[in-house]
Amino acid sequence: MKPGGKDGKLYSITEGAETSGGATSKVPASGFYKVTGVAASSSSFPAPSAEQIAKGARAIRVGDVVHLWKGQDLASGDKIKKLDLTLISFVKDVSNSKQKTSYDVSTQENLDSGIREYITSAFTDASGTINGTIETDSEAQRTLLNQFEAITVDDGENYAIYPAKETNQDYMLSRRETNIVGETAIWEHFPVTVESIQMDKPLDGEQNFNFNYKVDGGNNPNVIYYKVKAEASA
Repeated sequence: MKPGGKDGKLYSITEGAETSGGATSKVPASGFYKVTGVAASSSSFPAPSAEQIAKGARAIRVGDVVHLWKGQDLASGDKIKKLDLTLISFVKDVSNSKQKTSYDVSTQENLDSGIREYITSAFTDASGTINGTIETDSEAQRTLLNQFEAITVDDGENYAIYPAKETNQDYMLSRRETNIVGETAIWEHFPVTVESIQMDKPLDGEQNFNFNYKVDGGNNPNVIYYKVKAEASA
């Protein structure tokens, strides 16, 4: 059964101010954060259970993008940066292809018995296409187009030309948005390099677009599942 809520939205990410842990320090607001520091001992970040560790899970570390709840303790040495989300578009379709590299490690014994043995790399290449709608003349549209061509802006006072430049884009993709207590929300931290873009003719309001991307594996892409809970009153 699909839970209630809205899904299929693409948000741009802006890093906010850093919050440092201490004797009375707590997470200031519920939302997504980038972990910038972890206490060497006695970190207050939630930890995996023994059962989860046995299945290969690890604890939170620097660089991870996580969802935290308002009021959670932050020990001295724990540091986080709030990730502010700005809605860019409503996503119609996201194709995603992942691929690992296989290596032939067959021994002579394998070959004599008529089989081959393979291992796969620990890393995955991921790429695909996002189709959706974007607001005409929005900052998000300008940022995307500036990947491929110069952008000229005359705001009535100033005249600025931004040369085309390739920059990695940091997004959050909602796969299941819900605020209903007990349900599980699903979001994807989606840092990508845009390889090509196609837009329909200019429209008044929303504009259809699609762009091909490769996932930036160095910026901690991950799918985030969290169970919605009732927040304590301030």
